Amino acid sequence: MDTATEVRTHILDWYEDHFVEFPWRSSRSPYHSLVGGFCTQQTQMSRALETHARWLHAFPTVANLAAAETSEVLRVWGKTGYPKRAVYLQRAAQQCMERFGGEIPSELDDLLSLPGVGPFTAEIVRCFGFGLAVLTVDTNIVRIFGRVFEGDLQPIKDTSKDRIKEISEQFIALGRTDLINPALMDFGASICTGRPRCDECPVSDICKAASKFISGQVPEPQRKNKVYAGSDREWRGKILELLTRYSRPVSEKKIRKILSLESDEQTQRLLMGLEKDLLVSRQNQLVKLG
Repeated sequence: MDTATEVRTHILDWYEDHFVEFPWRSSRSPYHSLVGGFCTQQTQMSRALETHARWLHAFPTVANLAAAETSEVLRVWGKTGYPKRAVYLQRAAQQCMERFGGEIPSELDDLLSLPGVGPFTAEIVRCFGFGLAVLTVDTNIVRIFGRVFEGDLQPIKDTSKDRIKEISEQFIALGRTDLINPALMDFGASICTGRPRCDECPVSDICKAASKFISGQVPEPQRKNKVYAGSDREWRGKILELLTRYSRPVSEKKIRKILSLESDEQTQRLLMGLEKDLLVSRQNQLVKLG
């Protein structure tokens, strides 16, 4: 039995005992999968699930989303984080209405042409929405492949994209990507994590990195965590949260006063950034969502 087949067998056995239901994986709806792809970008799964359910209740179809007020789109997105995703998701829906007859396209190039859709989200749609034989190669899958097959402790940095693609193609050729895809994603999220649980891993005896981890080696940090408290990102979020509480536009002066922003310069910098990202609009020093 070759390594890919052996790894696949062990992880599918593990998945049978650790299966978790995610609506965008099981509904066989390209639209649900597209929303799921956006919701899971840089977001904890628990929050993504809440957002996904809230979103589909508010905008059950592509047409509903395309026709909605952007201010309502941002209100429904709420505190999910990175609100630009909500704007891009609506713009993607509008382009689907304009270019694809109100349908989500299945071709990779067409999906990648939509605002906010990268390779990961596109493959989520193709795999779970259309049932195509593809792998959604997220950071979890890269970690598994780079460690098991190459022995790299930090595959995101150290394993080449060509090698990840080569291993992915081996798994695709083995079939049932509808099962191995979520199994790999969940295995990477719970076992082969940043600091892997090698003592619980069913493939540790064939993983080229396991002995390194067991001997005490640790991966170098992928990147330094940016400080959130007091950052422009935090203040931008506070401004958006404030605007969601008002049905009418709010004056720039009132925003600065309520949030106790330190200067007009800071206020203008934050509002200009939000305006550039299409999250707010301004007229006569009044600010509104969208």
